[in-house]
Amino acid sequence: MKKVVLSVVAAAALAAPALAADLPTKAKMAAPPPPATPAFDIAFGGVIMSDYNFRGISQSNRGPSGGAYVEPQFNTPIGQFYVGLGALAINWPSCTVTCPPGYGFTDPSAEVDIYGGWRNSWGPLSLDLGVIYYYYPSEIFNGATSQSDFYELYAKVGFAITPDLTVGGNVFYTPDLLHYSTTFAAAGISNKPDATYASFTAKWVTPFKAGDLGAFISGEVGHWWIEGSGFIAAGALDPDYTYYNVGLALTFKAFTLDFRYHGTDQSVAKCASFLLVAVPNKSNNWCDERFVVALKFDSTLNALK
Repeated sequence: MKKVVLSVVAAAALAAPALAADLPTKAKMAAPPPPATPAFDIAFGGVIMSDYNFRGISQSNRGPSGGAYVEPQFNTPIGQFYVGLGALAINWPSCTVTCPPGYGFTDPSAEVDIYGGWRNSWGPLSLDLGVIYYYYPSEIFNGATSQSDFYELYAKVGFAITPDLTVGGNVFYTPDLLHYSTTFAAAGISNKPDATYASFTAKWVTPFKAGDLGAFISGEVGHWWIEGSGFIAAGALDPDYTYYNVGLALTFKAFTLDFRYHGTDQSVAKCASFLLVAVPNKSNNWCDERFVVALKFDSTLNALK
């Protein structure tokens, strides 16, 4: 996130000697040094959206959702260290009383994201390394408490080809996706479904400008490799799939209005496998292609000063 840093810099003007016949000229001003980066800042923001879509799969039953986050940042000579806390409204395809032939998901009250890491940039190159923990409070499965919490290690790299065109790549890894190992264990299957998601991203800031109003186009193509032996042993398909999104966003100061199309190559049966649906059918459209509108706000404390 871009930060606006205000500083006061003194500039000295050096006057050059001139002959009496010389025309009067203005002394050249020394260029001020770049603004200093504050040692500490706090990023924060929020979002409301028509659907909370995570890698092509609805997390809010194809309905509206919202969330907010706060991220303390510590700037050092070797880069920025950060920690963050966010929360999002979700509505999973849950099973709270009798499961078969229903869904294998729980019914948590929200998704809480706890994360931290380090990021830095060297000219056009940027790198972000960290870990995120997905916490799902108040889970109920088949009338009893359960747990779907899991964590992902991530690495994100970006490269600015021009000031307006940036490309990047992301890798996320978890040793136990959605804590599915407990679900498999209940079915007598000893398996920890580790999963790796890798994607390519691109963003182009368009020439359109009207005061503080701007626009950009961005997209992502990725693939989620999920250890499928436990799913196959349970009579389902290997849930690996490819995901993509593309969208246009309008920006105004700290606000972004994003119009985005999400899609996957999942079949009805593959989506049912990922969601642990006992009887797949076309009504299980949690993985359908979807157009999502989101209004976001992102800023920092220093930007408000």
